[in-house]
Amino acid sequence: MKMVLGRASAVAMAAMLLLTMPQAATAQKKGKEPAGPTYKFSKPVQSLLAQSQTAQQAGDAAGALVILQQAEALPNKNADDIYMINMMTLNTAIMLKDNALIERSLEGAVASGRLPQDEEIKFRRNLGAMALQRNDTNKAVAEFEKLLVMTPNDTAMIVEVAELQRRQGLNAKAIQTLNQAIAMKTQGGQKADEAWYRRALAIAFDAKLPAETTAASEALVRAYPNPTNWRDVLIIFRDSAKLDDQGNLDVLRLMRQNSALAGERDYAEYAETAAIRGLPGEAKAVIDEGIAKGALQAGKPLVRELLASVSPKIAADKASLPGLERESAAGKNGRMALATADAHLGYGNFAKAADLYKMALQKGSVDTATVNTRLGLALAKTGNKPAADMALKSVTGAPRNQLSRYYQIWLEQQT
Repeated sequence: MKMVLGRASAVAMAAMLLLTMPQAATAQKKGKEPAGPTYKFSKPVQSLLAQSQTAQQAGDAAGALVILQQAEALPNKNADDIYMINMMTLNTAIMLKDNALIERSLEGAVASGRLPQDEEIKFRRNLGAMALQRNDTNKAVAEFEKLLVMTPNDTAMIVEVAELQRRQGLNAKAIQTLNQAIAMKTQGGQKADEAWYRRALAIAFDAKLPAETTAASEALVRAYPNPTNWRDVLIIFRDSAKLDDQGNLDVLRLMRQNSALAGERDYAEYAETAAIRGLPGEAKAVIDEGIAKGALQAGKPLVRELLASVSPKIAADKASLPGLERESAAGKNGRMALATADAHLGYGNFAKAADLYKMALQKGSVDTATVNTRLGLALAKTGNKPAADMALKSVTGAPRNQLSRYYQIWLEQQT
């Protein structure tokens, strides 16, 4: 994480903030007007601050600390006393390279209420970072959440807090915090980082939060619809939904539409699934695409076997389609129309497939969610986006309704 500082870095950052602060004590003692805010110290404290400063300037950090501890022990100190004691103790702690004392001094300065807001922001960042060094996540979160109140538009800080919340096991809250950063960036007319979307999805998936996983998945592919994201989202969906071969085939089809098939495993699985469902034309098209993209090697036994299995069937399969269309029209139910539509879809005859899917719905005795999913795809490929959208939105019942939502997102992205 960006805010985690090394041991030396914590000392160096504190030193950058504070090196000039002790001069205020001397300036006031001499009656001079110091630059910046003015302070009113009680007389006992002012005397000890001056002595401590002298020791510091002589390089006697240990002696300066003893004097400051005496000042700390005095009763009836005002806010300025407390503030300056802690500021000078902080300088001494830097000289001693004592991180524990640095942290206590930062806390004391903040608690005094005398820090300007810009300085308090810096101090709390240090406190949060040092808490992380000690693996005190609870304290780090507390400091950074206070910073969010002070700097509500700091999206980088919001993302840091989300990661700390995840480390606390507050996964749902971490996702909400990431969504807050995304919304803030988006509302400001900018595009939120892709990593924020992916992190929200990873947290939701790892924590087994199904609703959050779905929401994060949709948000990711809406904002960054690249092949990697589409593949991750659809694989997560498929594995969690436990789809049958028909559902898996439609997931693979959507992956193909988004160029999200990756490597031999995806292409081979798609081709085998299509072949098993009696769709040699679609299987052959997928194999050819895989070879063209370098994902499949034509000389490998697996690819040769697949080609040998489906290629000889294609001519007869195509020749049978007109007869199957007549049988579909004469049939008492829509099952033949559905099977014939699937074949046309695999051959890229999208208009013919759409007509047959509509016929299957009219005749009935088919799974309407499956048919409408495929009708939506066929209509989209003909360029009829409104009708495709209507078909996809009519899909009900889990898990098809969610698959249809992914198809709708893909459809929205088609020009």
